[in-house]
Amino acid sequence: MNEEQNEPYDELGEAIGLNSATQQSNLVANQNKQIQYQMEEAEKNLAEAQLDCEETLSQIYHLLKQDILKVSDKGVFEWVAIDDPRKRVLTDEGVDRIMQIMRSYINKETLLSNFDEKTIGRRMLKFCLSFSALMFLKYEVYFRIPSIKECKEILKERIEERIERKKMTAELLKKEFDFEKVEKEILSEVEPRMEYEIQKIRQERSKLNLREFEMMFTQLESLVEATHNRAWKGEERGSLRRHFNISEVIGGRSPMPEKKGGIFGWGRN
Repeated sequence: MNEEQNEPYDELGEAIGLNSATQQSNLVANQNKQIQYQMEEAEKNLAEAQLDCEETLSQIYHLLKQDILKVSDKGVFEWVAIDDPRKRVLTDEGVDRIMQIMRSYINKETLLSNFDEKTIGRRMLKFCLSFSALMFLKYEVYFRIPSIKECKEILKERIEERIERKKMTAELLKKEFDFEKVEKEILSEVEPRMEYEIQKIRQERSKLNLREFEMMFTQLESLVEATHNRAWKGEERGSLRRHFNISEVIGGRSPMPEKKGGIFGWGRN
């Protein structure tokens, strides 16, 4: 075949090669877009998860209310309210006030800050002093004090315990036990001191609740300190920035060089 006869075949090869190269280029571009989109979504989810403080704050809330983590019928852990509300240490107002304070320290703004050691130490000292002062100056508001009804129930339980002890003593000594007589004697002893006993119970229970403060304060302090330490020298921002830079390098790779002339290798240089 002469050169004029070969020209149609050359043109056909060029057309096929160009079409194939275009399709391959579009396919690679779509794949790159899909990969880039997936990486951007992963970066977004990672950043949100890394800066999300709601789970920590939710746990703090339930712990302050003394809720109990139990396995439900569905086999998952759920927070359940304490069975006996008399065992609660804080009032609802106390829980709400402490949560306001925790939210002002445990948040993404703190995580994305840039603190040196002196700044962290100064902020922690101020937090400890201010928090302790607030709790003790308003302990009657923030720490639960038993109601009169609760104190009456407690006094009733104590009277029943005294009767039970006397009954046990009589059984051990093999003596007769007259329940009504013993009950009347104990009530006659308590009657003149009823108001005093109730007030005494209130004070005792209030002191027991206040004794929980040190451990509660230690737990909250450690969480606030941990949040500040994550912001030491902007480390939290730096870790996110390093991750994004690595993702950009990986996501910015150029596709493999394409062969000229399409899949048949036809086409002119």
